[in-house]
Amino acid sequence: MDVVRSIELGVVSAGAAILGSMLGLGGGVFLVPIFTLFFAVDQKIAIGASAVAVVTNSVVGSTVHLRSRFTNLRLAMLLQVATAAGATAGAVIGVYANPRVVNLIFGAVLVYAAVSMAMRRQAAAVGEPVDEDELRLGAVYRDPASKDPDPHVRYAPQRVPLGLGVSGVAGMLSGMLGVGGGVIQVPAMNLLMRVPVKAAAGTSSFMVGITAVATASVFYAQGKIDPTVVVPAMVGIFVGSQLGSRLTRRIRTQNLVVLFVLILLYLGGSLLLRAVGITLPGQQ
Repeated sequence: MDVVRSIELGVVSAGAAILGSMLGLGGGVFLVPIFTLFFAVDQKIAIGASAVAVVTNSVVGSTVHLRSRFTNLRLAMLLQVATAAGATAGAVIGVYANPRVVNLIFGAVLVYAAVSMAMRRQAAAVGEPVDEDELRLGAVYRDPASKDPDPHVRYAPQRVPLGLGVSGVAGMLSGMLGVGGGVIQVPAMNLLMRVPVKAAAGTSSFMVGITAVATASVFYAQGKIDPTVVVPAMVGIFVGSQLGSRLTRRIRTQNLVVLFVLILLYLGGSLLLRAVGITLPGQQ
């Protein structure tokens, strides 16, 4: 094992975990593009490593979100049914998919998520008034970074059937790409279901670990789990996820959205260019 390379993978994984925990994406959305673009890791190996690392990130990061009451457990368990089913199907497809096709899909997903959040930044900060909540999915949490006299945010998820359908699609994409589904789940909960972004991130962080287990199982069965990549990634994820989930409490929601948009636009654009055979300077 190349020690220097392992350290580099671990440091990058820690950074991905910090962002992943803060945004509820599980870290995998950053790991796969970075590993393939900058470290020349085989795409399928990177996806398998990401799926395992996402489980670690979810276990560590979601505990802090739970204590902060950002996680909506009722909503998470409802959406998880569709997400887990989609993840299993997506993982089987992902093992055999052409790398260029995966890059194209992955890049398009990242750019779409970034643009969606950028166009609706105000939706990220607020929830819907709890007027109609027939499924009893409404919740309240205290936002320590809020400057309002009352820092408590109350909301009730809207358009739940549509959210379930999107969760199934998110699961399928997460299975193909090893990203845990948060890159679709967070914008979907925020933009379609009107869940505030911190609650969406906390709920997604809880969900992505369960989703990634299904993905990792399929890739393991196909021999796509490489310990020399997985172990550094897990160590970095473990350290970074604890820091990231704590930073969520202190950073304003709008700043989280801006960070989300900029990073996903860069990684998504890089993958789209890679799909057509163009490599940016500094990438491998």
